[in-house]
Amino acid sequence: MWLGSRLAGAHGDRLVICPGTQNALFNLLVVLTRPGDAVLTEALTYPGIKAAAAHTGARLIGVPMDAAGILPDALDAACRELAPKAVYLIPTIHNPTTATMPPSRREEVAEILRANDVLLLEDDAYGLLEPKAVPLASLIPERTYFAASLSKCIAPGLRVSFLLTPDQECAGLIAGALRATAQMSAFLMVALATRWLADGSADAMIGAIRDEAAARQRLAAEVLAGHAFSARPNGHHIWMSLPRGWGRQEFASHVQRQGLAIVTAETFSVAENPPQAIRVCLGAASSRSELVQGLQILAAALRSSAAAARVV
Repeated sequence: MWLGSRLAGAHGDRLVICPGTQNALFNLLVVLTRPGDAVLTEALTYPGIKAAAAHTGARLIGVPMDAAGILPDALDAACRELAPKAVYLIPTIHNPTTATMPPSRREEVAEILRANDVLLLEDDAYGLLEPKAVPLASLIPERTYFAASLSKCIAPGLRVSFLLTPDQECAGLIAGALRATAQMSAFLMVALATRWLADGSADAMIGAIRDEAAARQRLAAEVLAGHAFSARPNGHHIWMSLPRGWGRQEFASHVQRQGLAIVTAETFSVAENPPQAIRVCLGAASSRSELVQGLQILAAALRSSAAAARVV
């Protein structure tokens, strides 16, 4: 089964099907936390967990990270000092920075969570684009809630997320919260997803999307040559620091006037003083030619000076 390819030993009595990762995260925080409880994340993280925390009252605390993901020493210190209820991580094609933890970092993080007796909420939204990446959940299944979404790897409108819990009791608690908030996942959508997963259609779609993502990353590397940015070969987005002199909002407004939408760092930031950086989605363009046009606008803006852009 498709889920088994991401996590060996998956059992149906530990599995909850949710109407999307956002719903899964909300219900996890409802069940696992109380208002004011600390939940650690990377310093930059998926805005969906920020929205879920805002509604449930969980207190998100960002932990420093580098190009390989969350820093183990900083994570260990935060766990010891803050006694968090859980740690939320995106270890594979991190949103927004694209950081992907190497195996050694995953083992360090898993051992820290085990030693500090902390739960892990692992968001594997992009995992199928990096099939060789081993989920953290496979290292510490007894303390991990593993959310695998279909929307990023099969179809954006397919709002189905598989949430694998540590045990059957945990699955029952999450299922109860799901019934209270959304009642259930849409039967027709779940039936469609499970049919595709069972008959091999999903594998073909994932492969095609992975190939298209790789082609778009190559285009980005060509058009943005000379400008530094972070990316993964099969990822849907890139992460770029802005040239000196440009502020996030100023740059976003500048390119928006030319028809290009980007997302700035504060959208993802859990800490104060987010970096002067932007996330650029390569998958939103309807075609590769449209993507090239957008990247050319971005490249021209990066070459221009902020002072010149202010001239009316």
